[in-house]
Amino acid sequence: MPNIDCEKIIQENLISVAGFAGMAALKAPKMAKTNIKFEILTEDEVLPLAEIVGILGEQSAFTAGDAAIGKLAHEQGSPIVAVLIGADTTTSDLNWNCGACGFDSCAEFNAYVKKNKSAGPYYGGPSCNWKNLDFGIAHSWACAAAWQMNVENRAQTSYGAVGMMLGHLEGCNVCVALSLGPCRDQVWYSRPDLKHSFDMKEHEQFMLSCLPQMQVGFTGGGYPMMKHGPAWGAEPKYLKMMEDPEWAEKHQDIIRRVVEVLEREKAKQDNA
Repeated sequence: MPNIDCEKIIQENLISVAGFAGMAALKAPKMAKTNIKFEILTEDEVLPLAEIVGILGEQSAFTAGDAAIGKLAHEQGSPIVAVLIGADTTTSDLNWNCGACGFDSCAEFNAYVKKNKSAGPYYGGPSCNWKNLDFGIAHSWACAAAWQMNVENRAQTSYGAVGMMLGHLEGCNVCVALSLGPCRDQVWYSRPDLKHSFDMKEHEQFMLSCLPQMQVGFTGGGYPMMKHGPAWGAEPKYLKMMEDPEWAEKHQDIIRRVVEVLEREKAKQDNA
């Protein structure tokens, strides 16, 4: 009886699941005429995404976790498969004139976009709200398709945005990556692989830094009080805007290193 390489079969099946997830995204119901695109990245194709997400993770604990899981899965021989799902939401061809975008008519919105279309820190815009809804439905259907086949998955803005930076899904201004696998229990949500990466105090600081809006007490005429620990009411600390030259320098260093990786990967593509 021939020996069967189970790990190889698992990875091959993850690619099959990725295909079904992409098909689900294309098949998802739509309100507008939104053109959904998807690409599947495997093996070493995912590593540049994880590398850049890791650099960006120096300013976001959530992003750092995304990168760490991706790299660790590759090192353990069970790399994730990433399904990049994207769309162009920067035009409206509905002529509904609903005003949800902030303009009185679709024509005004389209005229404004032609002159002012720009890239944000993750996504470009401005966007038609109906196409944003279509895009959200599409990647939700993709997630559901993977779930129906018992494959753990996580929709990630981090890998999606970096995928666009690296030139994937040309013509899209929004992209979410659906990471499939590795095939172990609760990799993306309970994050057991990150259990010993930081202690509870560091985790609390991560949460305070990443999501300060979730820690704000009642506001008044002064600075908002922050819920920074069990005795936050007796030991008040306040949220205040300030310049921080040291952090600004760190931020610029992060941008520089991201650009270096992008240029390296572009050179590889040009020489391929």
